[in-house]
Amino acid sequence: MSLSPDINKALPHDGLAERAILGAMLIDNRYTSEVFSKINSDDFYRDAHKKIAAAINRLVSEGTPADTITVSNLLDKEKELKFVGGYDYLNSLLDGVPPQINIEEYIESVKDRSALRQLILASLGVIQSGVESRADTKDILEKLQEDLIRIADIEFQAGFRSTSEIMESTLDLIRNIQEHGDSGGLKTEFYELDAMTGGFQKGDFIVIAARPSMGKTALGLNIALNIAVKHQKSVGFFSIEMSRSQIMMRLLATEAEVSMSALRTGRPHLNNSEESAVKLSADKIRNARLFIDDSASLSIVEMKSRARRLKMEKGLDIVFIDYLQLVKVTGEQIRRSDSRAQEVAVISAALKEMAKELDIPVVAMAQLNRSPEQRGGRKEGPRYQLSDLKESGAIEQDADVVMFLHREDQFDRDSERKGEADLIVAKQRNGPTGKIVLAYMDKFTKFKNMAYGSEDYT
Repeated sequence: MSLSPDINKALPHDGLAERAILGAMLIDNRYTSEVFSKINSDDFYRDAHKKIAAAINRLVSEGTPADTITVSNLLDKEKELKFVGGYDYLNSLLDGVPPQINIEEYIESVKDRSALRQLILASLGVIQSGVESRADTKDILEKLQEDLIRIADIEFQAGFRSTSEIMESTLDLIRNIQEHGDSGGLKTEFYELDAMTGGFQKGDFIVIAARPSMGKTALGLNIALNIAVKHQKSVGFFSIEMSRSQIMMRLLATEAEVSMSALRTGRPHLNNSEESAVKLSADKIRNARLFIDDSASLSIVEMKSRARRLKMEKGLDIVFIDYLQLVKVTGEQIRRSDSRAQEVAVISAALKEMAKELDIPVVAMAQLNRSPEQRGGRKEGPRYQLSDLKESGAIEQDADVVMFLHREDQFDRDSERKGEADLIVAKQRNGPTGKIVLAYMDKFTKFKNMAYGSEDYT
C-alpha cells in the first residue's frame, strides 16, 4: 500500500532499539538465536535495518560469523551496501550497544511497534477498500478479521519451551491419571467412547463422519448436551445446516425423551407427563452454558473470530461444527483456481489450528462420499475407510480422532440390529481404535449406552 510521507513518518518504531539489536548481534552472534526466535527481519522499521538483519540471519544460518566485514561483503555482493549506508553505517551500529544490554526489552519494543504498524496498515486498507465504488462490506470485514487474527497470532506465539518448563505439568497430568483415572478430557458420557479416548482432549481436532441420515448431527448434539448439562462446561455449537429453533427442539426431545415429531407437528399431542418432562428439560438446557450460532453462510475466518470472542467473554471448553463441508473459504485464503477439495483442506487445517490456539477440543461433523456403500454389499453393509471423507484427504491427516457413525437398519430395514448404531473409531492419534455399539432412539434423536462391559482397548 502506498502511504503519504506524513503517514509513513508517523508509523510507530523504535530506532534506538533496532540499532541496539543489530549492533549486539554483530558483536556477539549468540544473540541471533534469541532475536530471530521472537522477531524476523520484516519486524524492523527501516528498510536498511531489514536488509542488515536478514544478512546477519543468513550468514549465521549458513555457519559463517556475522560481523561488520562479512555483512558488508554480503550486502555489497547483492548490491545493497550503498542502500543501507555503507560500511560506515554498519560500523556505527556497534557504538549504539549499551555495555549491559537488556536484549529482551529491545526485542519486545521492536515486536510491539511492528504489530502496531500492521494494525495501522490493516486499518488504512479498510479505509481504502471502503471508499471504492464496488466495495463489499462483508469482504472487507472478513479481510479485516483475517488481518487481526494474523497479527494476534504473531504477537502471542509462544515459541519453543524447554523440557524443564513442560515436565512439571506433564507429571501432574500423569499423577492425576494414575490416582483418579482422569486424563483431563471432556467426558461424552458414552462410557466405552470415554474409556477408549480418555474424553475429548484439549487441542484435538475430532471428526464425526457419516453418510446422510445416519444421525451425525444428533450424536454431536447429544455429546454437546452431555458436556454442557452434566459437566457444566461452556459449549459452542455452529449449526450451518439447521436453524437454532430446530436445534432447540432436538435438544428438548433428546433431554426429555419425547417424540421429536410430536414437538414439531403436534401429532400426537403431548400428555401431561411429557409436558412436565419438556418443562423440566427446558430449565436444564436454559441454565446450561450452551451457545448456538446458526449463521447460514459462515466462513472459517468468521468462525475462528466468533469462537475467540466467545472464549474471551463467556469462556469456552469445546466447539462443535455441523458440518465441515458447509464452511466457506473467503478472502486471501482462496484463489479462483482452487478446487473444493483444496478449500476443504484449508478449512480442515484452520480447525486444527483453532483447537490448538484456543486450547479446546474442536469437533466437526463431516459427510462421507459414496465409496463405503459401493465397497460393501447389502447384507454386510458399508465398509469404511479414512479416504471416504468427502472432498478432501486433508481431513484424515489433520484430524486427531476420526469416528464413523453407522446404523445397519438404514441400509437393511429387516436388520436384527434395529435401534443400534456403530461408532467406529478409525483413527486416534494418541490411542487405540475400535468399534463401540450405542443404542439409538430414533423417535427422540437420542443415543444411549448399551450394556457397558470391561473392554480392553489395546
